[in-house]
Order: sequence, then C-alpha cells, then structure tokens
Amino acid sequence: MRHTATRLTPTRWLLLATVFVLALTGYLRGIAPGLLWGDSAEMQILAAIGGVAHPTGYPLFTLVGRLFTAFGGGELAFRANLLSATFAAATLALLVAFLLRRGVGAIPATAAALAWGTTFTFWSTAQRAEVYSLATFVALAALWCTLDALESETRARRLAAGLLLGLTLAGHMAFAPVVAVAGLTLAWRIPRNGALWLADELALLGAFLLGLSPYLYLVWADTAGQGLSYLRLVELAQWPVSAVPAGFRPPFARLAWLLTGRNEYPPLPFHLNPFMVAKNVSDTAFLLGLFEFGPIALGLGLWGAWQRHRSHASETRFLMALAAASIVFSIATSGYKILSIFLIPCYLLVAVFVGHGLQRLHEQLTRGRLARVAPVLVLALPVAGALLAHAARIATYDHPLGPLHSQVMEEDDIPERHLLPRMTGYDEPRRFVESAAQLLPDSALVICEWREFMALLYLQRVEHRRGDLTLQPSGYPILLQKVGDWQSRYALATRPVVVVSPLGLMSKHLTSADTLRLGTGQAVVVTRTPLLMHRPAPGTQGAPVPPRPGTP
Repeated sequence: MRHTATRLTPTRWLLLATVFVLALTGYLRGIAPGLLWGDSAEMQILAAIGGVAHPTGYPLFTLVGRLFTAFGGGELAFRANLLSATFAAATLALLVAFLLRRGVGAIPATAAALAWGTTFTFWSTAQRAEVYSLATFVALAALWCTLDALESETRARRLAAGLLLGLTLAGHMAFAPVVAVAGLTLAWRIPRNGALWLADELALLGAFLLGLSPYLYLVWADTAGQGLSYLRLVELAQWPVSAVPAGFRPPFARLAWLLTGRNEYPPLPFHLNPFMVAKNVSDTAFLLGLFEFGPIALGLGLWGAWQRHRSHASETRFLMALAAASIVFSIATSGYKILSIFLIPCYLLVAVFVGHGLQRLHEQLTRGRLARVAPVLVLALPVAGALLAHAARIATYDHPLGPLHSQVMEEDDIPERHLLPRMTGYDEPRRFVESAAQLLPDSALVICEWREFMALLYLQRVEHRRGDLTLQPSGYPILLQKVGDWQSRYALATRPVVVVSPLGLMSKHLTSADTLRLGTGQAVVVTRTPLLMHRPAPGTQGAPVPPRPGTP
C-alpha cells in the first residue's frame, strides 16, 4: 500500500466541524423525544445505571453511555437517544477526515458523508438509543489506524490499530469479520526479525486484548449486581422458580454464553438453512442496490473501487476483502430484521468507495464545460440517490420485491413510512408507562413481552416508580411455573396477576379477568382468580430467553 497523507489544515478542521454540526442538526430534527420500547429502552436503562445488555453485552456503549448521560439536562432516556445522534454525526465527520487523508477532495468527501448519512439504517438508528453509531465510529477509527499501520509499518500505529480493533468488538460483534481480516493482515505484515518479530506479534495481541477489556466490566457488573443485568433476566425467564443450573453460574461461563450463545439456552448448534441463506442473499442485494445506498451511490462506489484499484491496488483489495467478509458473515449468521444491522461494516466500506467515485467524477467535471457547477452536481447526486432509495423503501412495505419478498424490515418494529426518517413526537412508550403507573393494581405480578417489559423496567429502575410491581418476562410456557408459584404464595384478591402480553397465549389460562385500557389504547387483563395451569409442551425449553424482537 502506498501512503497518501493529506494534512488537516485549519480550513479542513472547520469543514469537519461544519459536517458534524449540520449532521447533528439534521438528526436532532427527527430524534425520539424520550422513552422507547424494547432494545432501545434497554439501552436507555444501561446508559443511565449501567449493567449487562442482551447478547453480546455491548460494554462499550454502556461505559460511554454512563459518561454521556452524566452531563446535561433533560430526561435520561433522551440523553441516551442524543448519544446515538452525536456519534452518528461524529462518524460522518470522521469519514470526511478519513477520505481527505486518502486523497479525496473536500467536496467529494462531504458528498460521500451525505450519501452514507442519509441511508435508512444509519439515519434511523441515529434517532434512538442504540449501539450502532458508537460502534461504527470506533470501527472507522480502527480502519484509519489499520491502513496507516500497513503503510508505515511502525510499531506505535500497529499497536493503536490493534487496540481500536479490540474496542470495535466491544462495540458490536457485527464487525467481527472485519476485525478478523484486519487483525490477521496486521499480524502477517509484521517484519520477521527473529525474536523481535515474536515480541511484536505478542505486543499486537496484547493491544487487541486490551481493547477487549470492557468485557471485564460485564463480569464485574453481573457479579456485583450493578445496574441492569440481562443475565439475571435470563434466570428469571428460564428458571422462574427453580435453581439456576451450575453451568450458568460461573461469571466467565455467563460471559461466554453472552458472546456465543446467540440468545439461546441451552445454545443451539449452528447450521446453515438453505432458505435463510437464499433469503439473505436476496435481501442483501436489494439493501445494497436499492433500499440503503441505492443504484446511484452504489454505482459510484463500484466505479470508485475500480478507479482506486488502478492507483492503490493493495489498499483496494484489502478494503474489498473486508466488505466481502462482512457480506458473507451477515448472510450466514443473521437475517430478517437484523440483516441490515450486520451489514453496517459493509455500508462503511461502500461509503469509502463512494468517496473515491465522487472524487473521480468531480475531477472529470472540473475539466469540462460543467466546471462551475461541478460542486453542486457532486453534492446533488447523493441527495437524488437518497430520495430514490427512501421512496423504494416505502413502496416495498406493501409490495416486497422478488420471489423471496425482499423489503426493509425494521429492528424496532416501528415502520418508518416517512420519506425522511423521523421519530419526532413519538411518545407511545411514555404514555404506556404513565398510564400503567396509575392504573395497574398494587403489588401485582405483571407479565409482558420484551417490548413492554423494558419500558416498565425503565420506570422502576431509572425513575424509581412502581417498585411494588413484580415484572415477569413472558417466556411462555415456562412463565406458567412463575404464575403457579405466585398464586400458591399470595392471595390473588390482593396481589393479582396482570397480563400485558402475550394476551393470545395466556387467554386460555384465564378463568375470569377484568380488562384495563392503558393510555395507548392497549388492553391488559387483571385476574384475581387462579389461572388454569397446563404442563409445558415437550421440546419448548430451548426457546429464546427472554424473547426479543429482531431475533432471527
């Protein structure tokens, strides 16, 4: 690889600040105003009080979130949403800086940031509390350091790259294939100078392990009972009244399950489902070529890769290997609602190549008759591409494409039917918990699925309200053990059972019940008479624990 250093002048620092401010302003216009459902509510809790998230733990988000929400005013849930928007804007500014260093001009680099920043997954996840923008920011910094280390072959840059690659995995495991290819390339490129070579290899490994050290926080938080522990929720859902098995008790065994169990207990063996692979291939093609970057930006990215390969073949092959690894990993291990999330590393690399494609286009335009309007045209192309991609996304909500019905499937189960994604004024979770706080009977056992469970847990753990309620994740039919134990220990007349969800599955167990309407119009039932108990059907003990939206 040949180094293409471009110093960041004061003018270019001003450009980066401008990109950051404009991007943040755009994301703030659509940011969620406060409390959310499910995973986002979980992240809001973790940012406020710390703890252990659902697999794979996401310790980097929790640690940074604790620092970020410790400052400023307003609701803690909103501050967690603001964290996502802030790091999304910072990622775009970092992309501009990265492209400037790789020889791309200011206008094409800014246009590339515009192309990526307006893609659906990047934009929509910047508006709610999620781990993705922070993880992507660190991953881009790791890519920068890795390329610098491969070009300069200096020990300091190599160790910095190793540290950032480890931190990237502490952000999100979707980056695992990128980290693996980049880390192995760094290790292979270390000069083989006898004992010094071995020392350098060990130093790189040590830097990488240091980057993974946030995972030790999860062990501490779970052992010490600090904040929210998803591992305790697994115990509550899987063994509501019985003892926790010995294999799930040791701290590092619990950490290993977080990293490798794929939210299944006991872990299920991995196997490739031919239909799922075919579906993922179809969805990936449409996500890249239509729903995210769209044909305009993707075409520029492919052209940029070809142009970059002509002058920097080794660098281009390396980046293409990273993108290919991300695609293969996503197709093999994810699917449905989380496929686009797992493709985020690939989106990052596409954005880099889009920058090179726009640079080449800008050079050609400035040599011809359109020289005066070249900046406008280069900036207008990503806007046109984004409008096309979002229009296609909206159209395919009702009319999926292809024989495998490809469309955008949203992880948070809140369809974004606006041309420009926004969550402004979205207060359904807040109305839900406020009415629940007022209407749910005292000292009740409240059964609910992941979506509502996390919103109610935020009410208890962060706002310290309605601590009298006992929250039980659904985990049907195992939760019947908890219900049976509850009604054997308490008089339901004074400590009733409240079913928020799943109403359909629980209805056959109800003998009589009263219906409550919460502020969102959602019906919940309150029963003060014993429920009918049935033995769980065989083979149901390996169900996801607790069930979460987005699990493939």
